[in-house]
Amino acid sequence: MIDLAAWNRQLFLRLLISLALFLTLPTSSVAANPSANPRPALPDLVELQLSRLTLEEKIGQLFIITPDNDWKTQIRAYRPGGFILFSRHAKDLDTTLRLLDQLRQQSAILPFLAVDQEGGRVSRLPFATQTPPAGNLAGLSDKAVKNLGQLVGRELRVLGFNLNFAPVMDVDTCAENPVIGNRSFSADPYEVARLGRAYIQGLHLSGIATAAKHFPGHGDTHTDSHLVLPTVNQPLERIETVELLPFRAAVLAGTDFIMMAHVVYPALDPRPAWPASLSSAIITDVLRQEIGYSGLVITDAMNMKAITGRMPAGDAAKTAFLAGVDMILMPEDFPAAYQALLDSVRSGEIPMTRLNASVRRILTLKARMADSAEISLGERRQKAAAMVGSSEHTVWLRQILHDAPELPESPK
Repeated sequence: MIDLAAWNRQLFLRLLISLALFLTLPTSSVAANPSANPRPALPDLVELQLSRLTLEEKIGQLFIITPDNDWKTQIRAYRPGGFILFSRHAKDLDTTLRLLDQLRQQSAILPFLAVDQEGGRVSRLPFATQTPPAGNLAGLSDKAVKNLGQLVGRELRVLGFNLNFAPVMDVDTCAENPVIGNRSFSADPYEVARLGRAYIQGLHLSGIATAAKHFPGHGDTHTDSHLVLPTVNQPLERIETVELLPFRAAVLAGTDFIMMAHVVYPALDPRPAWPASLSSAIITDVLRQEIGYSGLVITDAMNMKAITGRMPAGDAAKTAFLAGVDMILMPEDFPAAYQALLDSVRSGEIPMTRLNASVRRILTLKARMADSAEISLGERRQKAAAMVGSSEHTVWLRQILHDAPELPESPK
């Protein structure tokens, strides 16, 4: 009996190796032998992989879930596209390394391995270098914040992560906001745009994908979407010049993901109590068409009360996908959400072209960010122990926060 997971994993690695060879092939060698067959470009490799996936595997790629007790069963049954770790999964360096390695090895296709490592109170890795909240970075130079993003990214990368759900691009305009506060860079949208752009660049320098959040903005809310469904009652002109401005900068900086907010914006979607994360008017019309964003769109966690208090997990996942998101984060009931999307494609409610468009975006980013060679757990452990939370990084962080002009691009 064929091990399909192993077969798909080997196919994916072969595609990556072919891509690496193509990208490193000297242009002169092609010119010297014009009759030689050119190696396939990235889009062709992605199309090949997409054509080999079953419908069920494509649906699985649309989800990022937590690796809790039954994660091995869920990989076998649903082939999820990624995993997000919290502090309960990452109590120490060795536990984190082993779990990430297992998730990578068990998955047929490279999974997104994500974490919320913003700095300050939203830092899931207690053993990593502890960086300050974004609100403490106001006034630093672009280079300093880029270096901070690079420092965080270097530690995530050596551990085995490939996606950081950061930076927060919300503008801190509401002093009573219970959930954002100093997670935001500033109350000035231009400062949020400047610092967020630099932070994205730093994470990218370390090979970590980014997720600008929470579109179209969670900064002007008086309530927490983990508990209730907030509303931003601002006019369109204000939203354009304040809330949306930093996200435009994130798009120009090449952010890999935009994370949608479970927040109601009546000026953007007049339907009563309709969150942005389920809104085609906001996701498709504003983000995709008006702003011109072509990367991945992901929901905020779908187990938050702003969503679970409104509709069942299956309906929420289907509604969000039809509205224009590519990936569903942490549905309250993963099997039900998976089945709802599967049934909707089979019935034709979700066209196959729409499903393929999202899976194509997912596979393209995974192919771009993957290493062409696997790193053994032992080698990764040795490198991580020497870097993560090291005294060298503590010194580098101190230099960054003092905006030292002589700061190198990376520690030696």
